[in-house]
Amino acid sequence: MIDTTFRYCPTCATPLVERVIDMAPRQVCPQCQFVHYLDPKVVVIVVIHHDGKLLLGKRNHDPGKGLWSFFGGYVDRGEPVEEAAAREVREETGLTVQIGPLIGIYSSRGDPNVLIVYQADLLTAPEETTLLPPSEEISELALFPLAELPTLAFSIDARILRDWRERNCL
Repeated sequence: MIDTTFRYCPTCATPLVERVIDMAPRQVCPQCQFVHYLDPKVVVIVVIHHDGKLLLGKRNHDPGKGLWSFFGGYVDRGEPVEEAAAREVREETGLTVQIGPLIGIYSSRGDPNVLIVYQADLLTAPEETTLLPPSEEISELALFPLAELPTLAFSIDARILRDWRERNCL
């Protein structure tokens, strides 16, 4: 069964029907043959390490409201992923970062999100975070020693953290 969020052809407004195209069930227009592909969403995540600590944000919305997480969000169509990563950090924290090496790319069966995870260096002093009002997405910022990390919001965060530690020999 496929997602039937879209019921009508965006080209000719004919009701879509389900057919197997490219070995998968897809919504197809029987009139103009338009095929609706459910493409994945690209998400960027940023791990910020500063003076032996990780900068994390307390989530201000679900999923994971009230839990700590890395910073990130969706990439806009046509936006370079590195620019999206820096933009998301700036939107959520007000801080400026230099995007560094890729930590990894993560996906799982049934999840439409593909995560592209980078590490980054702060270009704005973290002491300035006390002057920042909470954003819609983040209610609090904090630097945590690596040995005292809080419970993270998402199960994938543990894998990201492990991969980041391995990459940096920590």
